[in-house]
Amino acid sequence: MKCKGDFSTKGIDMKHKLHRLLSRLAIASALATGVAGTALAQEVKIGVVLSNTGTFAFVGAPVINAIKLAYEELIAANYFGNTKVTLLVEDNRSDRAEAITLINRMATRDQVSIIIGPVSTGEAMAAAPVAVDLKVPLFTTATSPDVLKAGPWIFKSTETAEQFMQPLGNYVVQKAKPKSCFYVFIRDNEGYVRQKNVLRDTIAAGGIATVGDESILAADSDFTALATKMVSSKADCVYVGTPPEQGANIVLQARQAGLPASTLLVGNTGMGSDRYLKAGGKAVEGTVFPAEFVPTGVNEMGRKFITAYTKKYNMAPDSWAGVGYSMMLITANAIKTAGPNPSRDAVRAAMAKTNKLPVVIGQGTFTLDNDRIPSFGAAVLTIKDGKFVQP
Repeated sequence: MKCKGDFSTKGIDMKHKLHRLLSRLAIASALATGVAGTALAQEVKIGVVLSNTGTFAFVGAPVINAIKLAYEELIAANYFGNTKVTLLVEDNRSDRAEAITLINRMATRDQVSIIIGPVSTGEAMAAAPVAVDLKVPLFTTATSPDVLKAGPWIFKSTETAEQFMQPLGNYVVQKAKPKSCFYVFIRDNEGYVRQKNVLRDTIAAGGIATVGDESILAADSDFTALATKMVSSKADCVYVGTPPEQGANIVLQARQAGLPASTLLVGNTGMGSDRYLKAGGKAVEGTVFPAEFVPTGVNEMGRKFITAYTKKYNMAPDSWAGVGYSMMLITANAIKTAGPNPSRDAVRAAMAKTNKLPVVIGQGTFTLDNDRIPSFGAAVLTIKDGKFVQP
């Protein structure tokens, strides 16, 4: 039975060796999993949900371009160190429901740490409560401060209408000095309504009469009756608060109806888009409007941005491109400030503490106050010889 006994002993020995081998493999696997887990934990994802098509693409397209440029520069400079940062970009097609769907997906499936977007006040008002429920920071270009009321997870890159429309109104009163003004604005977007109201009240306080206050829809395109009413009012100042192509269309139809070349044209920030220039041509010469970005660059960073953007996209950046570039810098600063392996709450807290951060818009620095209202100092620009310049 020796043979049987030897076989039994060897079998036990083999079992011990196999057990030790499996133990080593398990430990190695656990260590590998731990390393992989750490690597994954060090990855931060930035979601971008903006209108690359549709009504608000005049904002979304240049903002996306500038975000991508800033992201590439930050990665090349190793700004984030050992933290891997990826950028996920989606087009919500200027649609509120699509914005909500994409924000849901990015927050739950993609596990992004922060979302840049959406564009308009209407989209942001619809999406903000969703972001708050999901506890993901949302950084929008919406102008109305009402979007911030949804909760502490919401941030905006643009100043309030009071901050940038009052200086425009003061310019009209003190420099242009018209006798009366006719106002046209879209009523299906709260941000546009608020901008018009602030400007109208500022100008009226300066003694300039309001001779027309007409609302339209963002989808409207036939302004024959409106143009006749504008010309009949004999206003020597006309404010157009609409998306850029629509605004240019209104001006063109008003010119055809007999609006004098001497009439002062006043617009909102959208008139700082190349789309306004292309659609309106010579008819929109002389338009004055508020702008976040000075075409010549407010600082050295701004001048380098203009050069880099022009080289990459074969066109000069407009005001919204400056906003997009700055938004990426602000987002990157929050991620870095939040520390290694940051939670969404840490990123949110870091965003809220943004103070005098160098950017390319306004006067060159960006600050959020205790109510998350941004300040940077908008400028007044005009169109001269087909270019955006300071008056």
